[in-house]
Amino acid sequence: MEDLPSGLLNSGAKEILKGLEVISGGKVLDVATEKGGFINTLMKVLKDYDSFIGIDIFFKDLDSIKREFEDKPVEFIEMNAENLKFFKNSFDTVTISHSLHHLTSVKKVLTEMVRVLKPDGYFILQEPFHDGIQSEAQLTDIDQHHWGSKIDNLLNIPHNFTFTKHKLKETVKELGLRELNIIEATHFVKCLFCDDKFDCEDPKNEGIIKFALNEIDRDLKRLSKLGERPEYNKLKEEGERLKERVRRTGSAPSSHMLFIGKK
Repeated sequence: MEDLPSGLLNSGAKEILKGLEVISGGKVLDVATEKGGFINTLMKVLKDYDSFIGIDIFFKDLDSIKREFEDKPVEFIEMNAENLKFFKNSFDTVTISHSLHHLTSVKKVLTEMVRVLKPDGYFILQEPFHDGIQSEAQLTDIDQHHWGSKIDNLLNIPHNFTFTKHKLKETVKELGLRELNIIEATHFVKCLFCDDKFDCEDPKNEGIIKFALNEIDRDLKRLSKLGERPEYNKLKEEGERLKERVRRTGSAPSSHMLFIGKK
């Protein structure tokens, strides 16, 4: 584990690992799971676990996701997180990762997660923020993310700007969790196990820049389907400027916080 690039070594990811690797997850609920990415991470880092249920309001390719977790104790269910179809005190651990800014009602979802969590159970939340000290590459990624959220909203897809650090802390503190541990990081804990961790250390890596440019082109294509209107043309121009900025600064995920608390 010491054979890490310096940025990752000092990123906070190892501190997150220390916070998670002592947790016996038991029966885990992952909210807004999308493709089960955070479940995959938790399976690597938790001390142990019994099973996972991943819920999302809609899955694009549920059969493919199920095949990815074949022969593993993971179930995926389409469900609105604002009204969880589980009894009170059903789970030993509840989690949500990088999804708060996609929710139409953050308070409802988090309240529901607390409701279905057992007393003394673990509440784990991971979410990016857009303020604080961020590198130029991170600021580029933040602006690209926020630009993309404007396009999503035009297409009636819920997608808000990411939170500030203060707003995140206040939102979690309102849940009344005990033994709250807050860890800030510039890299994901999954990066510790990634084969490409040395390549990704450079925000101007050719692959990273290509990926970011492809993401912008994808959103420009979606935007073009909306037609020609002044506000749309302004967003197109912003997208082209973002492409130039990516080429100049590179791109790196914004910093995030991990919250671990007990009910």
